[in-house]
Amino acid sequence: MSTADTIFGLSGEEAACHWLVGSGFRILDRNWRRPWGELDIVASKDGTIHFVEVKTARRLVTGFEPFLRANGRKMHKVMRTAQTWLSAHQYSPDTPWQLDIISVIMEGKAPAIEFFENI
Repeated sequence: MSTADTIFGLSGEEAACHWLVGSGFRILDRNWRRPWGELDIVASKDGTIHFVEVKTARRLVTGFEPFLRANGRKMHKVMRTAQTWLSAHQYSPDTPWQLDIISVIMEGKAPAIEFFENI
């Protein structure tokens, strides 16, 4: 991935974080990496840990929405990495957690955000 693409992706993650905080979430971690995967955003709300995969696009193209890139294979990696994060941060196995996706379209004055919860 080029530097420009990396910067663009990070701008989408930043927009997603602002949206999450504005929606009552607390950001716990960002860009947590392991050899088998990465977590874009780890947040909490109402006692549940949310592992949020962020997908960003420059403009909306029907049939190519950003969230469609969060396919089963990708989300399996996120799930495996989320379980590692919980263990590494010494959360109880009973801690409620879920996988979410945020789709960010950077077209226009303000990013358009769509939240897919507990996928």
